Amino acid sequence: MSNQFVSFSKFVSEGSHYEIGTKLAHTLRNNPELMSINIQGNCMDSFLLRKKQTLLDEFCPGVNEEIIGLSDSLKIPLGKLAVFADDVIEAGACSQFAALPSITSDGHTLIGRSYEFSTEDEMCLCVTRADGKPAHIGFSLLLFGRFDGINEHGLTVSMSSCEFGQRPFGEGLWFPFVLRSLLDNCSSVEDAIYLLKNMPIRSNVNLLIADTYGNTAIAETACFGDDRKISFRNSEDFLVATNHYESNEMLPYDNNRRRHSVIRYNTIKDYFSKKKGSISVESIKTILEEKVPNGVCCPFYEDCLGTLHSMVFDTTEISVQVCFGAASPQKWERISFHSPVENSKIQVPINNEFPQNPKTFWEHLNPGSMDKSITV
Repeated sequence: MSNQFVSFSKFVSEGSHYEIGTKLAHTLRNNPELMSINIQGNCMDSFLLRKKQTLLDEFCPGVNEEIIGLSDSLKIPLGKLAVFADDVIEAGACSQFAALPSITSDGHTLIGRSYEFSTEDEMCLCVTRADGKPAHIGFSLLLFGRFDGINEHGLTVSMSSCEFGQRPFGEGLWFPFVLRSLLDNCSSVEDAIYLLKNMPIRSNVNLLIADTYGNTAIAETACFGDDRKISFRNSEDFLVATNHYESNEMLPYDNNRRRHSVIRYNTIKDYFSKKKGSISVESIKTILEEKVPNGVCCPFYEDCLGTLHSMVFDTTEISVQVCFGAASPQKWERISFHSPVENSKIQVPINNEFPQNPKTFWEHLNPGSMDKSITV
């Protein structure tokens, strides 16, 4: 086991999109690690750059102004910003799940979410209050995209990747900007599904969507050039998604299912099946805090499967609690939409471990396989 400390950023901003971009530039100046992740050495071809800007203008209006604000402030050409070179980013591994009012103790809709990767990550929580858009809270990717989040209407979104060994290609929005678009433009699951059906998505990913009205859905997406697919799952009690597809129509794309993903999926599913009617915020935290195979917390940072943050959303009361690093009972923090404007850093200890049975833990399984053998 190896120990280290990593630094998380908390960035609270408000104002016009351009002003938010200039404030992000200030954050980068004081954070060399964040700067190195988001600035590229080579400048992107101007034709390709314009195509990506046009796509953002259509589905993420305002985000280009944030990018320009940052570019102007740092005096760095737009083409050198990593936000336009999103193919350089590796996919993380995540667990996400929804407990619907029919199985929760207080009749609320509760969402749990953990994000796993290595410590070479952006690790930036944003509270964003852009003029003309609903305020939202979520972790950033490429500064302007989002891994997850909740907006002031209660619309909640998160993701878990299915890109391992089968990266998407073609034109369209990569998932961080799909999520940003939903947070900026939607107030209900119905709104979100309509938008997803009408945008070009260039990602192999599971998206969990929930709203304050008790509606939830999981969208499973795949993109391989002109071969694009999106499928929706619903439930009356709970929904679960890890790093593989579950819908029958997505099985042709389920070509890199790993045992660790199935272990986490089954752990959540079995817990909810046994605890129906008594699921609470504390129940959600228990799943997120327990290490695999008893929960979904993962300490395998050097293998890019280490828990970097966990979140519990209550979409009924429109609230979110966050835990930086591996989840533990003492580290949960409630984040407010009205947090004062600030840039701050949080030092968090990280303890790396390795699976005791790596050959089976990382094993590839056949599409659709739900092999319940538990080995970590």
